[in-house]
Amino acid sequence: MIFIVNEYSRNGKKTTYQLRQVMQRFNSTYEIHTTQYKKHATVLAEHLARTIEKDALIVAVGGDGTLNEVVSGLLNAEPSLPLAYIPTGSGNDFARSLGLPLTVEASLKHIFEIDVPTSLDVLIGTSGDSEIAAVNSIGFGLDGMVISKIDKTKNKQTIGKFSYLASVLSAYFSQKPFPIKLVTDEQTYTYREALLIVCTNNKFFGGGIPIHPEADATDGMIDLVIAEKVTFKELLLILFSVLTTQNHLKHPKLHSHRVASCSFTLYTPQYGQRDGELIDKTIQNMSVGLIKRPFWI
Repeated sequence: MIFIVNEYSRNGKKTTYQLRQVMQRFNSTYEIHTTQYKKHATVLAEHLARTIEKDALIVAVGGDGTLNEVVSGLLNAEPSLPLAYIPTGSGNDFARSLGLPLTVEASLKHIFEIDVPTSLDVLIGTSGDSEIAAVNSIGFGLDGMVISKIDKTKNKQTIGKFSYLASVLSAYFSQKPFPIKLVTDEQTYTYREALLIVCTNNKFFGGGIPIHPEADATDGMIDLVIAEKVTFKELLLILFSVLTTQNHLKHPKLHSHRVASCSFTLYTPQYGQRDGELIDKTIQNMSVGLIKRPFWI
């Protein structure tokens, strides 16, 4: 067992201690590698994937951002290497979407009970010569603005469903509507006054918000959600629906598309996010597709 631990996640400081305590109950050797800087988990995962023994298992320990970094590192080095995960972050949307245990002890027990890996979809966004990966979502507009504001307050460890929704209300007044051209396998769509576009792979984002209740990381399809300009009152009604009936996608200003791949053009610079990590205002054109990779979950 090779743990890559983000000690800066919400529960990170005590995670290393918990791992050592719980691992005493299992007949397995282990190593713990802690991250020291942003994207260090990618560097560690890439190096370890090239050097570990065949009977070793890499385990990402942290939030969705840590999982994203480790997946990115493995894709650079060894895409077929299974990856296990222990969620210790603030949002844990990947774990919530897939019904994974949310404690160190229960997660380790679950990992040792697994016999074969599960193949899941991973989003790959391509813009020019650069690629980004995401296990949950890639989005631009309002959700990117939210992450930008959260990053500036350096208060990400407290993010959860309700604090994220509060940030949405705040970001609404900063986010200007923008035009998007979306090209899918079947049709081209133009939205003149969009507030966000999200390519999602799992049900939850933003710390437990069911952005697309039917999204499934095993179906080989991307679920797209596009929100057009709404009044503040309409936004409140949509958010209430998200928290209660989850039928928000029936709102006339919300549009969903299920596609195998897509591309879109942002005609004005927009903040973006991948798995809750900020994408700066540099993306104009992006193509999004899926790859399958094994997870030990």
